[in-house]
Amino acid sequence: MTTVAPDKKKTNQRIWIGLGIAALFCLCAIAVAAFVVVRAGQKVQEGFKTDPAAAAEAAHTIADYELPAGYQEQTAINFFIYSMVVIDSDSPGKPMIMLAQFQAGADQEQMEQQIRQSFEQQSGRRGMTMTIVEVKEMTIRGAESEVTIYEGTDENGNTMRQLVTAFPGKDGTAMLMIMGSPENWDQEEIDTFIESME
Repeated sequence: MTTVAPDKKKTNQRIWIGLGIAALFCLCAIAVAAFVVVRAGQKVQEGFKTDPAAAAEAAHTIADYELPAGYQEQTAINFFIYSMVVIDSDSPGKPMIMLAQFQAGADQEQMEQQIRQSFEQQSGRRGMTMTIVEVKEMTIRGAESEVTIYEGTDENGNTMRQLVTAFPGKDGTAMLMIMGSPENWDQEEIDTFIESME
């Protein structure tokens, strides 16, 4: 008959208790991770609005403005550190407007990159090479802001014009991007829209 020494028996018990605690800890960690992923997914889903009224409401948390004739807020996306609204015209070919607001921590170059990527996803245009054609100062929401206009071509050879500016939003740094073909670009209408922001 084989007998287990009391010290070895206690060691075996400690190993099994330790393994049990480790397994319980792993299960808890998996449950917490699953909960966090589900909640993050819900937040993203809640932050994506395709209703024009909800998109308009989201846009006016960034700035108040008067839209050019024929334009309407279409989509709003609210992530953890930024919100963005897409404003489009019912006239084909008119420039698309994107308005975004970033909370603290993002610099202007990062913001421009983020909003450009979002535009490319929205419009299906990728690989655009842009060059500056004009830089001017405008007053937006009471602050002097640098407005830069770019032109370039996409990978299919289509010419595009883009206006980008950053300004103080209602709750963080805001950014405006307007993009469209030079043929349908109405600079006076765009300037009037920008000047209406308060």
